[in-house]
Amino acid sequence: MIEFIRNNCAPNCIALMIILALVVIMKVNKNEKIPASQLFWLVTGLILFLTVADTMEMWFASKKGTPQELVTYIKLRTYCSAIIYIVRPIIIMTEVFIVIPDKKYRGLCALPAVVNAVYFSTVFFGNRVPFYIDKNNLWHSNGGNIPVFVTQFLYLGLLAAFSFYYFRHKSFKQGAVIFAICAQSLLIAELEHGYIIVGCVNAVTALCILEYYIFLSMIYQQEIKQKLYEKELESAKSYLMTLRNQIQPHFIYNSLSIIRSLARRDSKLAVECLDSFSDYLKAHIGAIRSPDMIPFAEEIKNVRIYLSLVQIDYENRVEVKYELEKTDFLIPPLSLEPIVENAVEHGIGSGGGIITIKSYEKDGNIYVFITDNGTSDGTQSAEGHNGIGLENTRKRLELQCGGSLDLRLTPEGAQAKITIPMKDGNDNEDTYSR
Repeated sequence: MIEFIRNNCAPNCIALMIILALVVIMKVNKNEKIPASQLFWLVTGLILFLTVADTMEMWFASKKGTPQELVTYIKLRTYCSAIIYIVRPIIIMTEVFIVIPDKKYRGLCALPAVVNAVYFSTVFFGNRVPFYIDKNNLWHSNGGNIPVFVTQFLYLGLLAAFSFYYFRHKSFKQGAVIFAICAQSLLIAELEHGYIIVGCVNAVTALCILEYYIFLSMIYQQEIKQKLYEKELESAKSYLMTLRNQIQPHFIYNSLSIIRSLARRDSKLAVECLDSFSDYLKAHIGAIRSPDMIPFAEEIKNVRIYLSLVQIDYENRVEVKYELEKTDFLIPPLSLEPIVENAVEHGIGSGGGIITIKSYEKDGNIYVFITDNGTSDGTQSAEGHNGIGLENTRKRLELQCGGSLDLRLTPEGAQAKITIPMKDGNDNEDTYSR
């Protein structure tokens, strides 16, 4: 027995080890929704059955004994060989069922395996055309076993075709995995048909099934990650919309408050301001409802409208300086306006002052500075500067473009710095990132 195992069973022992590894992996993943998990259990059982049948066939081929005992060994070996030829195509057929796009085609796909099974089942009734074993326990075929190889090649072709169809929207690397599995199966089948390598089919088949299961598990995990990412992205978009909705009324109310104040002093000027504010609403309301970022030039245009209202309300006691070296980039809408409002309300105060807006590019980042020259007594309140508008702006910059907002207070005034990382070396992209 030990001698038989040492001389004949090495490939089947390898096949059993691979089957054991596959069973352990499937057991670990029993709670996961791996595609066609039940069919994989069926395939594993068939490979195990085939490996046992193949081992028994080799066992009976090695037996010696009396003529009567030899007749029994030959009959049992014949039955084992017939079972092997019947089961092999069924294994590949089951693999095809795993990726077949429509279950209604399974009956049609099963037809070659059924024909092959009927053909080799005739061996049980004494038909010697598929193959036979002579009285000396020597195996003969004369080409009668070709149908099993034709059936296997047909199923491997279907497996490749359906797999590429099923994974046609996946990456090229994933398609290469399918190609490698089919190539391994075709190669070992051809080598066995030409009697170049004999006895390794079960091990290679088990290996291909293991590879295929791991491949589908990877696809499943990637799909789960993609769904989680999409869910997180939708959540981020909803959160951003909430933040924008919190800021939008604040800016509008401030602008209307200025116009109302002007209406008491100069109705004609108030009407002109209403026209400017109307232009702002037409240009900007749509942008802030969109999940996308907007051009910096559009954002600065609306800031100019607001500051023009401020200058009129302050009777030109507010000076605005624009030092814009870099303008061709994207920025979350309503990023500058809360900072500018903050500078007006908590920075320059009722006495007026200077507000400077600067933008430039350096070391792969875009920088935007909004500074004011402080109150008349040179002091400002940190609590007053850090309201909901600035905090929301800080969060939106981080979520939409990986940017940041820093506020620094000095006796000379306040300075807000927006940092936006550049993408692709030229422009920043409209992305959501954490």
